[in-house]
Amino acid sequence: MLPQERKRVLAAIFACAAVYGITFGLSNPLLSLILESRGVSRTLIGLNAAMPAFGLLLGSLMMPTLIRFFGIKHFLLLCLVVDLCMFLMFPLLDHLYAWFVIRFISGIAVNGLFIASEIWINEITLDENRGRILGIYNTFLAASVSLGPLIIPMVGIDGWAPFIVAAILVALAAIPIGWTGSSSPVMHGDSSFSITSFIFIAPTLIFAVLLFSWKEYAGTTFLPVYAVRSGIDDNIAAIMLTILGVGGICLTYPIGWLADKVDRYLVLILCGICTGLGALFLPIVITNGAALWILLFFWGGSFAGLYTVTLTIIGQRFRGMDLTIANVALGVVWGIGCLTGPTVTGIAMDIWDPQGFPGVFVSFSVLFVLFVSIRWSLLKNKTDNI
Repeated sequence: MLPQERKRVLAAIFACAAVYGITFGLSNPLLSLILESRGVSRTLIGLNAAMPAFGLLLGSLMMPTLIRFFGIKHFLLLCLVVDLCMFLMFPLLDHLYAWFVIRFISGIAVNGLFIASEIWINEITLDENRGRILGIYNTFLAASVSLGPLIIPMVGIDGWAPFIVAAILVALAAIPIGWTGSSSPVMHGDSSFSITSFIFIAPTLIFAVLLFSWKEYAGTTFLPVYAVRSGIDDNIAAIMLTILGVGGICLTYPIGWLADKVDRYLVLILCGICTGLGALFLPIVITNGAALWILLFFWGGSFAGLYTVTLTIIGQRFRGMDLTIANVALGVVWGIGCLTGPTVTGIAMDIWDPQGFPGVFVSFSVLFVLFVSIRWSLLKNKTDNI
């Protein structure tokens, strides 16, 4: 691929991810607020919010076949079409139990879109700047997801309006893909490993994504609860999540740059150390304004770095259907993290209130750093099974 063609395709994928990210960031708070306004119990709201994760897990099984059949570009467009239709189905089938099915199908489409985008980027990116390119991609995505909730005050939560806006945004996300021409990679043949066996091929990468997904779901769910139980005002507790997200947005590219300059597994270890230290010092600085903001900024960045570096290593090591299966396997692990992270963290906080929250992340980060360090020291001269 010529350099100009590569830049055009990357720009199209970034634009698609940015526009779609706004929609993704809009959907979860929108649906939760609608259900809350109707007096639906918190338990049912939580179960409804978990349906995309179930869709992600089950949908991953058919994804390699669909990607092979349609090709990356057409599969990505198919996911956008399905999700657009699901947004219109919410007001059309305006019933709680119908929404369980709709969100399940939407979870399949959303997972497919992100997997296809990441495969495409890794297929066309040169290894010497892979970390920086994926850093830019994740920065665009994180920033756009953060903008999604801002649409709610503008359009409200009543009637068709928010769903039509969401559907329009999904349609706009498809437009940049038309810029790519016929440059989409076509996946042929079979992978040399399965989704299940990937766990044994790259356990380090599995562990990294699991830790990141716990932060995304358990962290964002229980950080405000931890703050309030530690004596922090509700408004400040909400701002803490924003600072955590800003850290991820700002530090993803520098960490990607670092991953292009030094051993990428060493960068994973450094990110793991920072996630553990952030959780360890959180109880100490929780009531110290400036120190708390600084800690949350770098803590969010270290978590985001885990995912960026993991994708970079995936692209470095795998191609073709192997790359597809690797990304799908990470999607499955992400779904497992979505389901297990909040549960484990909630139990820990019930046992040790409220310090069970940082305790979970300190423990998990220490295990991650020890595991990766041992495997890196034993296998750093090899390319397999790390």
